[in-house]
Amino acid sequence: MTNRHRSALLRLLQLTDLAVVAAAFFSAVALAAPGDDDWYAILAMRVEVRNLLIVAGYLAYCHFVFHGFRLYRSYRLSPSSREWYDLAWAVLAATVPLWAFADLLHFEFATRTFLPAFAGLAVGGLGAERRLLRVVARGMRRHGHDRRRVIVVGDGEQAFDMVARLARRADLGYHVVEMIPLDPRGNGNGTGSAAVLGRIETLAASQAIDEVFVALPLDSAQPLIRALVSLCEEQGITVRLASSVAELIFARAQLDEVDGRPVITLFSGPPVSLALLGKRLLDLSASLAACTLLFPVLLVVAIAIKLDSRGPILFAQERVGLGGRRFRLYKFRTMIEGTDRLQAELEPLTEAHGPVFKIRNDLRVTRVGRWLRHLSLDELPQLVNVIKGDMSLVGPRPLPLRDVRRIDQRAHKRRFSVKPGITCLWQVNGRAPEFENWVKSEMEYIDNWSLGLDVKILLKTIPAVLSGRGAY
Repeated sequence: MTNRHRSALLRLLQLTDLAVVAAAFFSAVALAAPGDDDWYAILAMRVEVRNLLIVAGYLAYCHFVFHGFRLYRSYRLSPSSREWYDLAWAVLAATVPLWAFADLLHFEFATRTFLPAFAGLAVGGLGAERRLLRVVARGMRRHGHDRRRVIVVGDGEQAFDMVARLARRADLGYHVVEMIPLDPRGNGNGTGSAAVLGRIETLAASQAIDEVFVALPLDSAQPLIRALVSLCEEQGITVRLASSVAELIFARAQLDEVDGRPVITLFSGPPVSLALLGKRLLDLSASLAACTLLFPVLLVVAIAIKLDSRGPILFAQERVGLGGRRFRLYKFRTMIEGTDRLQAELEPLTEAHGPVFKIRNDLRVTRVGRWLRHLSLDELPQLVNVIKGDMSLVGPRPLPLRDVRRIDQRAHKRRFSVKPGITCLWQVNGRAPEFENWVKSEMEYIDNWSLGLDVKILLKTIPAVLSGRGAY
């Protein structure tokens, strides 16, 4: 597809964005109307020249905001979450003037209902529109349309690997014009640096080249990469550095910047995104609702613990959470007072395989405590930990310091890349005492995390708790 066609599609996208914003605007006005009579006012607003000029000016402002947030750059290789994130911030910036200048412009529909309704409809509409565009674009690319012509420069194996990846992903729409192998050690097995730059310049002069993929190690090939980036900047060619800083097994990478300087970020947990914000909102809303609804249960449990045995109602213990940070975890006390002094003597009796300590028929557990553990009611005070932000509703179970010190495999410590939770895959799948299976389920959760998975685990937690499987 030619640049002329790409420009036409981009203009169509910009016009469609403005149409979606306008539709969200008028829909929010209709939703914010307190009664049926206000529909006449809404219709009147649509035909008044003054209001039409205000709406036109506002759409022009949105257009500049969307450009400012770079919503029209290529998201071809970006995850959809990044586009949703950019959309949310752009719509937020576009909504602020409606609130700030509502009185000045005598915009009577800028109510508490209108603003969140408009923002929600705008984000949802723009996101759905762009998701549809992605589906259409990928289908077009599979059939040979909207292809970007690229050159791949690499040190042999990495170059072939990149070409193979681009060939497998036909939906990305890349046509490899030429692969230029290079040996950065200069031992004669590949093209020299000067020849690489000359070949790229020749190809760019004879035909359109959109991008250059560089698959070279960042350490030994830095002089060539600098010269290549400089050349492509002069030619208006996009450069994508596919160089591997390190072999990543579990971690993912994203590009950030510090005061304009690019920084490659490697992380093994979920990236900061709207979905992660949704997880926090779910934690807060569900925890506050649970504390309110279950208050009578909490009160009955507290009285039962106090009547059954001496000691405090709550048990607080230092646990290890996100990033290895320590916090105080709260539970209803289920054991007799002073049990910590007896644990060293009971170490040989643990039934769990691995560093964790679990005994099925623990003599330290009180009568009420046994029932609390069977129904998992002893975990309810951890809702306070969730509200404080130390924990989440769903996540790997937080381990005591004693267990963390005994973890002998570094890979198992990847559990600290997410917040610990009250429930997890291990709990809903039966809570088997084998530590390896426990860790495997936690790694599965971290690698496949989504807001939908959290909801699924929460729904499975209810029957798992009622059945009491593996609770002791």
